[in-house]
Amino acid sequence: MKSLTITSTRTAAGKTTVGLGIALNTEKKIGYYKPYGDHLVYSKKDLNDMDAMVYHEWLNLGEEARECTLGFDPDKILSHWNPEELTGALKKNFDCVSEGMDMVIVESGRNFSFGGFMGMDSITLAETFGSELLIVADGDVHLILDKVLAVQKCVEGRAKLKGVVINKVNEEDREKIETEVPPVLDRAGIKLLGILPNEPVMERGNVELVLDKLNAKLVAGSEGLENIIDKVQVGALSANQAMKMPTFYHENKMLITGGDRVDLIFASLNTDTAGIILTNNILPHPKIMAKADSMNIPIISVAMDTYTTAKAVDKIISEIRPDEEDKKLLIKEMGAKELDLESILE
Repeated sequence: MKSLTITSTRTAAGKTTVGLGIALNTEKKIGYYKPYGDHLVYSKKDLNDMDAMVYHEWLNLGEEARECTLGFDPDKILSHWNPEELTGALKKNFDCVSEGMDMVIVESGRNFSFGGFMGMDSITLAETFGSELLIVADGDVHLILDKVLAVQKCVEGRAKLKGVVINKVNEEDREKIETEVPPVLDRAGIKLLGILPNEPVMERGNVELVLDKLNAKLVAGSEGLENIIDKVQVGALSANQAMKMPTFYHENKMLITGGDRVDLIFASLNTDTAGIILTNNILPHPKIMAKADSMNIPIISVAMDTYTTAKAVDKIISEIRPDEEDKKLLIKEMGAKELDLESILE
């Protein structure tokens, strides 16, 4: 029985996307194991990992997604098992999810080093399960190469590095990556196993999802909660400055700014805006809320600062959820077209 541990050079590089792109394009029976849950959601009166829920739903692995995650809280994990017992628990769970499978995809935490203080980093996991390691990378050429070569040095003598998949590549950057990355990887003995495009659909969500995930307060525009967000913008400029920028007119944007930025909020309401998030618990003038109500543009209030809110929203709308059939079809299509499935599955 083959296993493949998928990790990444940095958080949100697309481990789940790549793993699903593999699993959805083979007749092999694929199992899934994510020992350290870092994408926590509360579902059916229990804690689950969102990525595990997606795999279980899309691959028909059953409803018990919780079983493939050893834990979510490092303190609880370390207090429950000593290092030797933890290794035994990891192997026991792995054997459980491997039963009847042709292959098991093991997904690491946020990046290749995450969980290392517990012995649950990606390289230790691959070593523990006798698994090959696949790295998912994104970013510019130099960042990709620096990170991948650094991971390779950590892997040496401990696990077999299967290769690298580069994700979220813009069309204008693809030629540069295809030209400059393979020669460096070849010299290092690393195989490039695919280049996946940056697809806007993979980073879309609606306003209601953001409202729920942020546990925020809806103050206006309740009829527009289904509005789709295509772009997140931070309102740091004055209205006059912002209106001179082409990006301000991006369709279906979500503006994040303070409630005291009245001019910017009014300007945003007069353009193609999906919703507005007001930070630091500052509420706008009643006239703004009345205008938002009349235009079905939701206004959300949060206690966080603008920077923290923007990071949280980016993460929310780029996640993959079990009910997103459009993302499922796109991931399968991208995997079939762009991944070297023969090499990955051999």
